[in-house]
Order: sequence, then structure tokens, then C-alpha cells
Amino acid sequence: MAATTGVPTFGVRAAVHDYSGVVVLRDVDFELHGGEIHALLGENGSGKSTLIKVLTGAVRPTAGTLYLDGDPVAFATPQQAQAAGVAVVHQNYNLFPDLTVEKTLLASAASTPRRLTGLGAVDHRAWRQRVEQLLDRLGVDLDPRSPVGALGPAERKFVEIARAMATEPRFLILDEPTASLEPSAADRVLALMRTLRTHGVGLAFVSHRLDEVAATADRVTVLRDGARVAERASTGLTTAEMARLMVGDRPQESLRPEVPTVRPDVLLRLREVRCVDEGDSFDLDVHAGEILAVTGLVGSGAARFVSMVGGDVPLHGRAEMDGREVRLRTARDAQAQGIGFIPEDRKARGLVLEHSCAVNISLASLGQVATTGRVSRRRLLRRAEEFRTRLDIRMPSLTAPASALSGGNQQKVLVAKWLASGVRLIAVEEPTQGVDIGGRAQIHDLLHEFTAGGGAVVLFSTDVREVLGLADRVAVFRHGCLSRVHPVGDLDQARLTALTAGEEQDPGPRAVDAAVPHPATAASAPTPSSRPTVRMESSR
Repeated sequence: MAATTGVPTFGVRAAVHDYSGVVVLRDVDFELHGGEIHALLGENGSGKSTLIKVLTGAVRPTAGTLYLDGDPVAFATPQQAQAAGVAVVHQNYNLFPDLTVEKTLLASAASTPRRLTGLGAVDHRAWRQRVEQLLDRLGVDLDPRSPVGALGPAERKFVEIARAMATEPRFLILDEPTASLEPSAADRVLALMRTLRTHGVGLAFVSHRLDEVAATADRVTVLRDGARVAERASTGLTTAEMARLMVGDRPQESLRPEVPTVRPDVLLRLREVRCVDEGDSFDLDVHAGEILAVTGLVGSGAARFVSMVGGDVPLHGRAEMDGREVRLRTARDAQAQGIGFIPEDRKARGLVLEHSCAVNISLASLGQVATTGRVSRRRLLRRAEEFRTRLDIRMPSLTAPASALSGGNQQKVLVAKWLASGVRLIAVEEPTQGVDIGGRAQIHDLLHEFTAGGGAVVLFSTDVREVLGLADRVAVFRHGCLSRVHPVGDLDQARLTALTAGEEQDPGPRAVDAAVPHPATAASAPTPSSRPTVRMESSR
């Protein structure tokens, strides 16, 4: 439905955020037609999740209107949206592994066949036939009697989509449907989406894999900082252009204050590493005095690689420290070789929250503050005071529990823990996630100080600006294996975003890759005039 004068604005204000009054969506227009695939793009925090919640009734807009087939509607709950023909498939699996496929679909069905006798119980034979017909219509080869827990990742995603389709929707919204899938499994999910398009279903999907968007979507909407900045037909729209629309006109240079230098000494040499069983093996060196940033989308293998370096999961491959072959199967193995690991979930897996800050700082090196096998309280507190001053850790007292600290100070305690132990390499996941701006800068300074002294850092981060601001080199992972390694000076935000999201050709910071032809034919999609629409309109 075309926008007309006086149509109310659609917008969402900060009722969904912690800070009252913060705008999370700004006059966003979004239109979805039946029989099309419409991609929704944007960086983390751009407003995509909030928009999905509004479309599916999980969040009510503070201003604006939803239209369904030209008529205004209001969804107070997800159930109301579902009743109106709008279904959603979330990024994370939401299935019970012990249930069979047919029982999983039964729980979401719009209607079920009932027996004519007794208490009107479900006619399971008739229901199984209906499930078989649904799966056949979707082109999905699954046994309705199979337990969900026995299925592979792609099959579980098929079940989620089939469960949504069991509600007989006209519009289906998918949040990162291929994020955790390997290429072959992702291709099968994309093929199912194309099948649904031919049945006249309107699909909106969120994805950071821009190559998949170019190959699958009919239209693309890009959000940035809570506003719609572009809405384009996908034909001729390249992955490089999508990345630039997502990033915008922010400064594109590396954020490092000076040109980094990498020492020639190889501290950790990795050979024939595999992050996934079916992925290609790769080799990678980590030099003394460098920060190697590892980045990629969910399921790319980047986070798993850093976990392997830190001993959190067994290394599949060979490792050498200072030219000597070492074993990296456990965290104890890694620590024995001078490698510390800071996990993403610092509260659950990095700190012992009920213990004091002093104990947490010495947790990886208690033997150094012990006398005749017993921890010396005097040494423990003296060391904690040294690192509190050196790292500017804000704590009520040395004996206060770690749970009393802010997120940034908890992260600094973890850094102190490994500095105190004398490790030479720190593997860290999302080093400043949930940390405020001041704390981020301090943690960055600590990591730079550590490498300036000859240490090395291998970090995983999904924050493009953080990667460019911290790294000497950037290793990009895709589909479970190493894709590229670049000096940070060769990258800017748009180029790094494009590389992680699937720009196979690497033309340079300002080049544009070739257009990707759209696979759909005119015969496979209804004409716009015949499509039902769901629209959110601006009153501007």
C-alpha cells in the first residue's frame, strides 16, 4: 500500500531498552509483499531485532501503525500476530529434542484433526498424514516419527520453519535462519525459502551473510542507528554496496593511533587446524608483540578457533610454542604453555564471583602467593593491591567479592589474573562486551601494553570498530575455516564488513564487485499488484 498524506508514523521509542527515552527505531517504513523474499540488513544495534518484535507483536510501537492488506492492525501479543497470518522463526533453536517431528508441529498447529468418538482426542493417524503433506509441500524429506534431537542442524531448522508454516501464515519472518549452519545446510534452508516464495508466502529475513542476500532476496532494506537508510531491489546490488550502506559515512580509516609493527618472532605456530570436521584445514602463526583479531559471523569458526588457542576446547591440529611442539587439549595444557583464556561469559566461566577480588587476581597462580603449601594472605593482598593500582581497578576493597564490581572492572580483574600468572599469550573472546566506553578504552590500553612487552593476544570480536582499533592483523573466518588474513592498515569498516559477510572477491577498499544475478524467474513470483501486503508507514 502506498503511503498517503496523514498516515500515522511508525516508530518505536525506548520502552524496550534500559534507558528511558532512547530512540531505537526512527520513522521506519517497511513493506513486505506476498510471494517475495525481503532481506533486512544492518549492523548490531541498528534496530533489526526491535523491528521484528514490532512486526510479530512482541513489542508495541509508541508511535505509528501496522497495515495488513491496507487496513490498520494492532498486535498486542505474538498470538494476535499469528492469528492475523504473521509467523516468526527465531535465530536460536526453540525445540524439545525428545519430541518427534509430528508432535513438535502438533503443538503449533492452527487446527488439528479430532476423533469422532470419545472426548475428541487428536486423531494422530490423520495428523501424521497432514504433517507428511506439509513436509511434502515444503519439499522437506523428514520422517514425522523422528526425534528432533536426532536431526542435523539443517533438519532442525526445517522443523522450525515447518512449525511456523503449520499455523498457515501468509507472512513469515526469519531471524538469521542460516547463522549457525555450514554452507551445504544453509543452501538447503535458502532453497526452502525460495519454495515458500513460489507458494505466495511473503518472507522477511535477517542475515549478515551478504552473499546469501544477493543470491536469494528480491528486495533489501538497510537499517542504521534505528533508521531506514535504504530500500532497494536486489538486482544489481552488490555485497560491497550493501556493506557500505550498513556502515554509512563514518570514518573508514583504521582507528589505531599509529601504524602497528609486528615482531618477526613467531610465538605460536599452528598447522593443519580444523574448526569443523568437514572444513578445510589451515595454518596460522601468532607473533610476539602483536594483537591478532579473529572475526566472522556466528558459525564461521572464529570463536571456536580462539577457544582452541585458549584450551577451552581441544585443538584439532598441531601447535608449536617457540618452535617446540606442544599439546593444547585443555585449559591446563594451555596454561602450562603460557597461554591464558578469557571467555565471553566472564561471570559464569571466568570469575568465581563469590570469592574476593584478591583471590580472583591470583586464581591462576596461587602457588606464587603460597608459603609451605598454604596461601599467604599478606602476599595475596599485596599482589592484588599492585594490580589494582596498575590496572586502575575500581573495587570497594581487595576483599570485596568479584560480584560487587562493574562489568569493565570484572574484565580488568580477568586481565590481571593472567598478567599475574606470567602468561605470554592471552586468548580472549569479546574483550569489551557489556563494558562502558571508559572501561573499553582502559582494557584496550592494557592489551596494547601487554603486547608492547613482548606478549601476544588472539582475540575474537564481532565489533568491527574494536577489531580495527585493536588489531595488528585481522583473520577473517567463514564457514568453519580461515578465509583471509590482512594487516589492519589494508582494511576499513566497509571492507571488513563485506569480507566477513561473504564478498568472495577482494577488490580493495573502494572497488565494487560484480553484480549477482537473482535466481528467481518472473514466473515464480506473483506480480506486486496481486500480492497481499503488510506495511508499516511513516507520516512524514
